[in-house]
Amino acid sequence: SDLWTADSAKIDRNGDGKIQFVEFEGEPNNAEAIARSTYSQETAEKLGVPLEMVDEWIVANWDTAQAQEKMLAEWASHPEIELVFANNDQMATGVIAALNQSGWNTGYEGDPSIVVIGVDAVDEAIEAIKAGKMTATVKQDGDAMGEANIRFAMNYLMNGKWIEGLDQYKLNDDGCSVFIPYAKITADSVK
Repeated sequence: SDLWTADSAKIDRNGDGKIQFVEFEGEPNNAEAIARSTYSQETAEKLGVPLEMVDEWIVANWDTAQAQEKMLAEWASHPEIELVFANNDQMATGVIAALNQSGWNTGYEGDPSIVVIGVDAVDEAIEAIKAGKMTATVKQDGDAMGEANIRFAMNYLMNGKWIEGLDQYKLNDDGCSVFIPYAKITADSVK
């Protein structure tokens, strides 16, 4: 949403007021892949980014080579794509490799690019962001996850309850998990 707010015309290449996008899914029926796909789209829409999906979720099994191959086909069929969400950074870098074959997302000033966002903040993605090839990734906060687990265990040992009394955490609707926020990684944050 920050990109949309800062300069919507830069993202909306065709000027239709919507962002045409595709979603690269890790694997079918995987709870994490489904959550990442659903959350990325819903979050952008809640923040006011008008999205238009141009194809069904594209399954690339968390794999760089599969994502590259599938993005080549997708790009040929849908050159109007302005945004790619990928469930992990390996697929995002595969998408970038496919775009590079057409002279897109090269990182060179003046070359065309679309927004590519991955997940996991792996070194390869951080380097792609620094090089101007990838727009962003999100990082799971391992320290915060570890701290939450320790707090839950200590709370259970001291009070006989896992989460009750720990006001900084909200139990999810499933009754057995909490969400720990992801951290946004962009060119500004990797400088």
